[in-house]
Amino acid sequence: MSNKLFRIVCKGELSYGFEVEETRANLKRLCKYDDAILDKLLSGQQITIKSKLDLETAQRYKAALDKTGIVTTVEEVLPSKPASPAEPEMIECPKCSQRQPQGLACMNCGIVFAKYAQAQKRKEAIARGELPTDETSSGSALPADASRMDRVFHYFSEHQEQAFILKAFLVISGIIFVTNYLSGLLVLFILLFPVLFLFYVKLEAASTGQSATAVLAQHITFMPVMYSEGERKKEGVAWVTYSLILINVLVFYCFELRVNPEIIFNNLVFIPVEPNIVNVPISLLTSMFLHAGGGHLWGNMLFLWTLGVVVEKRIGGKKFLLFYLLAGVSASILSAVVYFIAFREPVHGLGASGAIAGAMGLFAIRCYFKSMVFPLPILGIFSLILPVSLKVRLNSLVIIGLFFLADLHGGIGQVAGQNSSNVGHWAHLGGMICGIILGIMFNLGEEAVEERHMEIGSQALSKGGDLYKGEESLRLALKKNPNNAEVMILLAKMLSKFQPTAEGADLYRKGMDILAVNRLKDVAATFKEYYERYLTGCNPETLFKVAGYYHQQKDHEWAAKCFELLSDDEATPSNIREKAMFQCARQMEFVGKIDLALHYYRQFVDKFPDSVFKPKALSRIESF
Repeated sequence: MSNKLFRIVCKGELSYGFEVEETRANLKRLCKYDDAILDKLLSGQQITIKSKLDLETAQRYKAALDKTGIVTTVEEVLPSKPASPAEPEMIECPKCSQRQPQGLACMNCGIVFAKYAQAQKRKEAIARGELPTDETSSGSALPADASRMDRVFHYFSEHQEQAFILKAFLVISGIIFVTNYLSGLLVLFILLFPVLFLFYVKLEAASTGQSATAVLAQHITFMPVMYSEGERKKEGVAWVTYSLILINVLVFYCFELRVNPEIIFNNLVFIPVEPNIVNVPISLLTSMFLHAGGGHLWGNMLFLWTLGVVVEKRIGGKKFLLFYLLAGVSASILSAVVYFIAFREPVHGLGASGAIAGAMGLFAIRCYFKSMVFPLPILGIFSLILPVSLKVRLNSLVIIGLFFLADLHGGIGQVAGQNSSNVGHWAHLGGMICGIILGIMFNLGEEAVEERHMEIGSQALSKGGDLYKGEESLRLALKKNPNNAEVMILLAKMLSKFQPTAEGADLYRKGMDILAVNRLKDVAATFKEYYERYLTGCNPETLFKVAGYYHQQKDHEWAAKCFELLSDDEATPSNIREKAMFQCARQMEFVGKIDLALHYYRQFVDKFPDSVFKPKALSRIESF
């Protein structure tokens, strides 16, 4: 196989019979170029449209571009000449082929050259059998005389999730140390904070070119309760969470405020003041829908909304409801047991906080990687009038860990007689521990690891991050779940970002085949990206479904393109090709390409003379 590389070059010339505006429209439709790029292409200067292509791919691109009306040529890419002594030394990125001054990392795709070269050498060594595969390699690969610190760093580099969790616990330890031993400095910082914050806003605005107002907007929130940041949009609505909130509100305003409190405390709190064989088991459920007042109710409901929506969309409504109720029951039982052991008296508890703590435990396992915004009021007492808070971003494990330790401290204080508050610390602990245990039992952590690495890859691709690290994370996520179509397509986009690759095309096709079962809308959007990069079709069954979707959405140009790809491919199964060719002719009519429509009608009649659609095709031919 030849190792020669080629590029596609144009000089702004048009093919015979094409007008400038027609060509511009064709290029805009095919390549999604904006007006500035189109002006450059048609300026008469020599422009390289694509580079670093093998001959077959370059010829395929040229054939597609020729149809737009612009004249292109395929030229061999010759080795670059060494830079003259007067010029800075230039290097070519091994990932994206971008030429640039020598440095540590690529200015275009962000990879660290040394790290990338090391990884490539490792892949080659694994392929030659000189090193174990990723599945079998471990910390034992270190030299026998490696120091203990080297072994620790190596272990955490091989076990990224443990490293992530360790960082969270170190942050928790740091916060506790500061609050307990450096509280004086903390008070001073709070007093100076407004001045420091305004100074930071001005500095950030000056360095980024944004207005001070825009920078300020990025760091303040009007939400009075913590919430999950950067939540990826998911299909569906968290009906169980919203239903639980509605039930709690209705019970409080339509029941608790209208009945004699003695009925509630004698029968519905856990443990009832007048316990019997009927109301004790029933109160395990009823107590978690009762509240001591409006503040208690709405504080709990804000937390339930913050946590429940995120968790429910990931584990499903039925499972979330079951876990929520189990956590609420566990919370009540642990609180009653501890209170009885400590004081030899029954506890009479109510509230949804134990069950919500269970949701927090589930969040800690299933969404441990997510950042949460903890609102810090910055206007002091005036925050009651204007609820403006600073966005303090912390990992969710840090916040949940601090809640757990606060409840543990408060619960021990209650048992020791040092804390006389009515807060159900042991109920919170029981619910959270139950949620954590359920999350571990049902392997929710494995799903979380997969999603975390998927998000790392997605952010690297969309926000210009480290593409090497993003690709590494996506491959790890795909290893955990080889059928994750979203990860396949993200990895395909990353591998195809700078030039077409065989692996990228294969991942695009596999991902679209999986999504085509029940997510045609996503496949339709993905296929456009895929076609713009590879100028070819995909699995015939998938492509036919996508063409049908485009037709339903009245996107006749893309429907015609898909049906045309199926019609022109001799490898398309006969039953699909028959329908595709007839539909191709129809779509060509829709877009006003009568000559092409007539061509495909005639070809259809010739190739499928026994088709049930033949009379319709003949009728259309005669009508032209």
